[in-house]
Amino acid sequence: MTTHIHASCHCGNLQSTLTTDQQPGDMWLRACQCSFCRSHNMRSLSDPAGHLEVRVRDESLLNRYRFGLKTIDFLICKSCGNYIGAVQQIGERTWGIMNANLTEGRGERFGEAEHRFYEDESADERTARRKKVWTPGELAIEGKASA
Repeated sequence: MTTHIHASCHCGNLQSTLTTDQQPGDMWLRACQCSFCRSHNMRSLSDPAGHLEVRVRDESLLNRYRFGLKTIDFLICKSCGNYIGAVQQIGERTWGIMNANLTEGRGERFGEAEHRFYEDESADERTARRKKVWTPGELAIEGKASA
């Protein structure tokens, strides 16, 4: 049975939909232990067999934050400050994760997150891992930033 899991930042500028055949309790929920994810209490949700669409209403309110190995864009709303997830372009495809805390009920239906440490991975190792566990998808910009 196909399920559509929706997430939104507080003001609605950033929205995402994860389409999956998995049931919420069966999905792998992770809590990265880097300083950024810990400061946002991030719980990452993905399905490598699913599809993730992240929509941006107003690009001028999108902060694509990069740090560390600078391989992914952490998507943060400049208006309300919520972190909706992250995306990485790998070849011709976009791969991403969703912040379970921005789903209905703050993601309670997904259960407890597994704490993960990735500091010892190289950029290539991280990219290979993401291709295995992140969700293929797209980043759709609805409103372009005005000049």
